[in-house]
Amino acid sequence: MKRILLWAASLLFLCGILEAGARLIAHFAHEPSAKPLYLELSQGYPKAQQLIQDREAVRLQYHDYYIYSPAPLRSSTVNFSDYFGARATPASAADAEETIWAFGGSTMQNLEADDELSLANQIAVALNQGGAKVRVRNFGSSGFQSTLELIKFQTLLREVPPGDRPSIAIFYDGFNETQYGYYWGPAAMQADISLKLRDLVERQNLRLLAYLASELIAKHGVFWSKYVRPRLGLYEEPFPLAAQRGRSVAAYVTNVRMAAAICTALQIRCRFFLQPLVVTRSPLRGVEQQVLASLEPEFVEFVRGFYRDAARELQDQQGFFDLSHALDAEPEPQFFDFGHTSPYAGVTLGREMAQRIRSTVGVMPAAPAQTQETGSEVGDAGR
Repeated sequence: MKRILLWAASLLFLCGILEAGARLIAHFAHEPSAKPLYLELSQGYPKAQQLIQDREAVRLQYHDYYIYSPAPLRSSTVNFSDYFGARATPASAADAEETIWAFGGSTMQNLEADDELSLANQIAVALNQGGAKVRVRNFGSSGFQSTLELIKFQTLLREVPPGDRPSIAIFYDGFNETQYGYYWGPAAMQADISLKLRDLVERQNLRLLAYLASELIAKHGVFWSKYVRPRLGLYEEPFPLAAQRGRSVAAYVTNVRMAAAICTALQIRCRFFLQPLVVTRSPLRGVEQQVLASLEPEFVEFVRGFYRDAARELQDQQGFFDLSHALDAEPEPQFFDFGHTSPYAGVTLGREMAQRIRSTVGVMPAAPAQTQETGSEVGDAGR
């Protein structure tokens, strides 16, 4: 018994030494509050430090089918409502005659900018300055790709009263379609989320308990959080042996066509945008050269091939627009990583997207053609 107590005391002492050392290093080591290149692109942006602080408070909440959305949050730069996780768009008209639902991943959510400068809000700014009266609901959620966006779109259409349905829906994609497609496979979800859900359904309780214990320890222990948890790899999935670009493109194209069919049936005007990325911009400026150099050449080739193939497949799709070069003319660097942008990029992108939405504002699409079915026609179809 004494030996056990001695081992326990020694272990606790060792853990205490490791934790004290980790806290001491964390105290004196300078760790940037955000990605260094983002800070470089944000020079002169007066709300940068407040925004970085506010977005640390962003949390997620569970939803059936589309799994999660941002939880309600109030702060001076970032605000989310309890309306299915929509981010605030202050420029939305109080007496709106049109409602726009905006879907996308983190680049539509746009936590690199405050509410005013966010992409979705800048769409509202551009449209309302042009004489429209629109309300934009920003449903962008970090990690979403076209599959999850389509699921959320369908879910909300069922759940909201008919009068709350949008007259316009926009889908802004490319970042997660290509990144997830390359690393985890066609139409894949973020791997750690799907693996946790699989363990929950299949009752792999041991790994779930290990994950829970690790998260609880990391919440209170600096050493565990910084040096142990990242190396555990509890929910890391090995990358596929070969990226499947063709299937990834086919999955995206199918999702676009399914969303377009839903929009036609419900008389909603859909707009689909392939977003700009650092690998599609030309010429690159400043730090963007550094960003591109940090990416795997095979990944860059995959992304460019995806964009080329998707644009070709969808060139005749009504409401589809390739915005991959929308930031090319900007004189300053716009990207601090693969696809996230400076705080001011939303102004340019919002204006570009509004130009392609404006022609449809106030114009309802024609109702889908109705065909009268006779009894014999139904019978023939069923044989």
